Formats: sequence, C-alpha cells, structure tokens
Amino acid sequence: MAQNLLSARTIKSARATGKPYQLRDGGSLFLSIQPSGSKLWRYRYRLSGKAQVYAIGRYPDITLAQARLERDRVRSLVRQGIHPLQTHNANKDAEPAVCFSFESVARTWLIANSQWSTNYSRQICRYFDKDVFPVIGNTAITDIALADIRDLIESIAKRGARCAALLVQQWISQVFSHAIVQGLCEENPVTSLKGLVRRPAVRHHPPLGWADLSTFIQRLNIWQGHPEVALGLHLLALTFVRPSELRLARWHEFDLDNAIWTVPKERMKMRRPHMVPLSRQALASLRSLHALSGSRPTLFPNRRNPDRVLAASSFNHAISRLGYGGRFSAHGFRATATTLLGLLGYPDKLVDLQLAHRRRDTSRAPYDHARFVGSRTLLMQDWADILGALADGAQHAQLSQAFGPLSERRTRMLSVIERE
Repeated sequence: MAQNLLSARTIKSARATGKPYQLRDGGSLFLSIQPSGSKLWRYRYRLSGKAQVYAIGRYPDITLAQARLERDRVRSLVRQGIHPLQTHNANKDAEPAVCFSFESVARTWLIANSQWSTNYSRQICRYFDKDVFPVIGNTAITDIALADIRDLIESIAKRGARCAALLVQQWISQVFSHAIVQGLCEENPVTSLKGLVRRPAVRHHPPLGWADLSTFIQRLNIWQGHPEVALGLHLLALTFVRPSELRLARWHEFDLDNAIWTVPKERMKMRRPHMVPLSRQALASLRSLHALSGSRPTLFPNRRNPDRVLAASSFNHAISRLGYGGRFSAHGFRATATTLLGLLGYPDKLVDLQLAHRRRDTSRAPYDHARFVGSRTLLMQDWADILGALADGAQHAQLSQAFGPLSERRTRMLSVIERE
C-alpha cells in the first residue's frame, strides 16, 4: 500500500503563489496548485518506458478519497499495459481525460501568454500551423522524441530559413517548459539541441552619408510608386522610429493638433511608451496619408486585406526600387540620423532619448518617454529641415553653418534644455 501523505486540512489550506507547485500524495498522486488558485489532481506514471501524467480532476469536485480511488484504478490499468486515456472515466464527477497532444499543449501555452502582442502571437501560430503541427501536432507531448524535433528544425533550416528554425526551436522549447510546469511531462528534449542551427550573422547596412541621403530624398520625392509607401518612407526618415513602430501605427495614437505621436508600450522594444514630436514636414506627410487611409484604424492598411497592415517587406522593397537594394534598409534611417546628427554636434543623450534606447538609469526609465519634449521637438524640427536642405542640394559645410554648435538653432535648443 502507498503511504498517504496528504490530509484534507493540508489541501484546503494550500494557497496559490506566483508559480505552480505540487503537493504530493502517495503512489505518484499529486495535487497541482495553479497561480489562479485552481487545485488539480494528477497521477504520474510510466508506460512503455515513457513518463506520462493523467488528469484526474479538480479539487474540491474530486475529494482526496476519490482521487486516491481513481489513482488506484488507473494504476491497475497501467500495470496491465493499458493506456488510461483509452478508457472511459467511470466517475461522473471527474474531469474527462485530456489528450495532451503537442498541439493542445501549445494552444494552452499561447493562451497563458496573452500579454504578447497580436502580431507576435500570429507569427507563432503561422509557423506552428505551417511547419510544426503537421509533423508533431497530433503526437502526445510525452511521446515526442529528440530525433523528431531535430528533424523538424533541420528541415526548416535546410530551406534557407535559419532564423525561422531558431525561432521555432525556441518556441517548441517554451511549450515543453510550460508542459513541465503543468505536470504534463518531465523532460524538455529541446535543451539537448543547443547549437543545432547556427544563427546567421546579422548584416547591418551602413548609414547613408550626406551625398547618398541627399540623392535618396530626391529620388523618393519623384518616385511614382504606391503613395502610402512613399509617405511611409518619408515618415521613417523624419521620425527615425523602428519600421514596425510606424507600420503598425494606428490613427488614435496621433495628436496632430499638438504635433505629438505616442507609441504605446506594447509596440516598443523596451516595452515603454514613447513620445515622438512631429515636425511640420511630418505633420504634412501624415495629413496626406490621412487622406488615403484615414477611414481605417491603421495608417497603412494592407491593400489586399484592409483588416491587416502593410506587409513587413513593403518599405524595403520600395528602397530597392529606389536603387538602394542591398545598401540600405528601412531600419537604417535610425543609424543615419544618429550619425549625421552626431557629426553636427547634437547632444548624444538627446538623440538616444529620441531613439528610445535603453537607459542604464532604470529608476528614470519609466519617465523617459515624457522627458525633454521641448528640446526633442526642436531636434526633430532641425532634422526635418536638414532633410529638406539635403533634398535641395545643400552641402555639408552649409549644414554645419545652419545647424552646427555655433548656429542660432543650437543656442535656442541649449537654452530649452537648461530650462527642462
């Protein structure tokens, strides 16, 4: 006979914590206490050499005595080599047996991470539906072998999608970790696959110099491509935000009357809101764009499916058509602004703040999005005027005289910084 370790009082007094934990009874029976407060009876067993977990039911619907009886019944089946999920549960009060397939566990893992952005969750589902579920989706999570996952990851990498293979490997590992926490399996086979696929070297396109940026803006001004994409490139150049922050933007984030755009924290890399002062040129581009897409919630609705946004590759495709393919990318506006503003002597800290880079002073970090708005407004207007001057053919010497440390613009900015 198994030694019974739990009592009704112990179970009733158990309280939820920030993480799931287990109260063990005899004979591999345990009660899983969830962060939500749910108390779930589980029985751990081995069949055909594989560790598995059987869901008995929820406490107090299933009492301690009932859970022990069900454990004994299932243990008898296991000793006969019968999988308990193949039988019907005779106890009407018990929860129905759950088939813990990889897909079912992955779905609950996604639900448990509802804090993720819609686009990130959609990306995971897209890869899982295409590459993962057709291969291992219907397999019990305890039956998935290391070789199954290795072959799956290698098949993705062999088609030239090494970054996707690494992401899928990471997500599958997280599903197994979730299953372990929930008591559905005991091992995460993905941990043995470290180094299976090497991450490709990141290729950062260099920033555009004065002459190249001048030519780029001139070409963009006369480009006959899709007007919303052209306006998007203008806005990327004027605001130097990350491409995804602009591409996924929604009209309600913009206060055009007060010339400010507040990017919500969910779309920021550092998960903090970010204020972007809007220059006169940026406001003009936004009003032109509003005439095209103002009836939709997003700035850049997809032409084929207006309920979705512009494809992630759209801006870079346009840059290629402008003659800069392989030399420059939509993300490169950030490095270009950083480099050229630095050459003109603008304060590094002010530029970094507008780039929404992480600050070491974490005590101030939550307030960074609202700091130095006055001086950042002058910075963004100066940058827009610099782009305009480049489009008109201005040379570096002229820009240094008009926007350099000794210019009236800089004197005005420094006085604003002192007041802030």
